[in-house]
Amino acid sequence: MQAYNWFLSLHVIFMVTWFAGLFYLPRLFVYHAMTEDALGHERFKVMERKLFYGIMTPGALITILFGVIMLVDRSFYLAEPWMHFKLTLIAILIAYHVWCGKIVHDFRDDLNRRDHTWYRWFNEIPVPILVGVVVLVVNRSIVDALIAIGVVLGIFLLSALIAQWRARRS
Repeated sequence: MQAYNWFLSLHVIFMVTWFAGLFYLPRLFVYHAMTEDALGHERFKVMERKLFYGIMTPGALITILFGVIMLVDRSFYLAEPWMHFKLTLIAILIAYHVWCGKIVHDFRDDLNRRDHTWYRWFNEIPVPILVGVVVLVVNRSIVDALIAIGVVLGIFLLSALIAQWRARRS
């Protein structure tokens, strides 16, 4: 029991590290896409590389490692539907992480073709995943997680509608 609690603590600590990067890196993409000077582009390339390889990827790998260790210890959770949904959300998050790495390389090689608005929306993808995972772990209910994810997506939709309305007024 004592070892499991340590693994859980380390899992949560590195999950926070991973998510800090998942939230910040796409924000750097927003600013990088808006940058017009060569010095600024080079500065963002360094920041993006260091964040992705120095913080995000180690955070992801260590989070996954301790998650696997805990699943081996508590393998009965693999029979639970909520755990299947959680692992599905984690798989989506890993795909998002890899996509971020592709974008880091695109910026590095001066191949970015997207504008800052696209990156602003891209930046929001991990939010409903985080909400869903936390609700699943705490409530162990797929219905509760879907409701929470739906609320987050509803807030995004409302925000987009308000932004459009404001743009039309000005």
